[in-house]
Amino acid sequence: MNILKQIFFIYLIIHLVKSDPINRNIKIDGNFDDRKNVPSYTDPEDNIDGTVYDRSPWFPSLKFPDCHDTDTRQPDPIPKHIYNPNVNIVEFKIAHDDTSLYAYYRVVDGGVIGKTSIGPNEFNKNDPSQSSAGRYYVIATVDIDNDNTTGYWLHGGGYHPTAPGFDGNFEVEFFNGSFNQDVYLNHAANNNTEVNYLKHENKRNQFIFGPAIYESYTEYIYWKNKPTESESKRCLDGPYQLPGPYSNNYICFTQDKAPGPFNGIISYSRSEKGNEFEMRAPFEGFLLNKDTGRPTLQLGMTINISLSLETSGEDSTPQGWSSDTAATIQYTLSDSTAQIFNYNLLLFFYLFFFPI
Repeated sequence: MNILKQIFFIYLIIHLVKSDPINRNIKIDGNFDDRKNVPSYTDPEDNIDGTVYDRSPWFPSLKFPDCHDTDTRQPDPIPKHIYNPNVNIVEFKIAHDDTSLYAYYRVVDGGVIGKTSIGPNEFNKNDPSQSSAGRYYVIATVDIDNDNTTGYWLHGGGYHPTAPGFDGNFEVEFFNGSFNQDVYLNHAANNNTEVNYLKHENKRNQFIFGPAIYESYTEYIYWKNKPTESESKRCLDGPYQLPGPYSNNYICFTQDKAPGPFNGIISYSRSEKGNEFEMRAPFEGFLLNKDTGRPTLQLGMTINISLSLETSGEDSTPQGWSSDTAATIQYTLSDSTAQIFNYNLLLFFYLFFFPI
């Protein structure tokens, strides 16, 4: 009987302590020791022969090359294999504290996250010897409302293995040899008219949910104070001062290869070797949920999150844009109160089954 009690108690531990614990000790400083206790996930290590594959639970019969092209916007036909060590994810982690979401990426030894070439023009695969202005994207995309009918499918952006329902992104862009900008994306549009509506609502501090195709979205830099004079002059659309409760906060609508650098509220750090990278995205960059009036991302929510790395083709084999997307992870933004409640429950059950 005592053995049965122990088995049942272990079962309770598994099911009561299942939310992802809050972590208030992470610093974005290039020292990754503060992540040692954060759960780790692995992604297959690709090889130059293209014999390593991922699978999507939405299309279980298909195999997707781990590193692949970014032009294939359907799950079938499958994308072409394009190897690039700079995007070859082998490990990733998700964490959060009271105000922010954290993403950690590790690529194979020898790879460098954020590495780009330097040159006057875009990469030309027909003349690869010409020096070019490379691009690199560190991407985290989030299904915020757990609704597969809102947001976009990953394969719509050329990301595989695919999954549905992604409403927003936070990203860091490197361009022509250096950091260029950090951005949030709102995916809830299917055409330019709907994108204009998103912009109108984003300027009112509203984040929108709705069906979307990948190509139609708003992309904005978010500041917790007035951007610098230089940033304001270079801003492509804005900056716009947000209404309360964040009346000193600003956004600027942007696009890839904008005339940066723009230093918004997303922060990042890279290891000395270059193959580890972490970024922090404050919740408030996702604005307020238009439907509820509450913060779009907040403690207590369960989200789905997918991490990707993507780069232009200068260091790829064969030369061409390359991307690696890790498996989608369900993640709970637990808070300290919920954790205390769970541990108190465990103590109650422990004393019930094993009285002193």
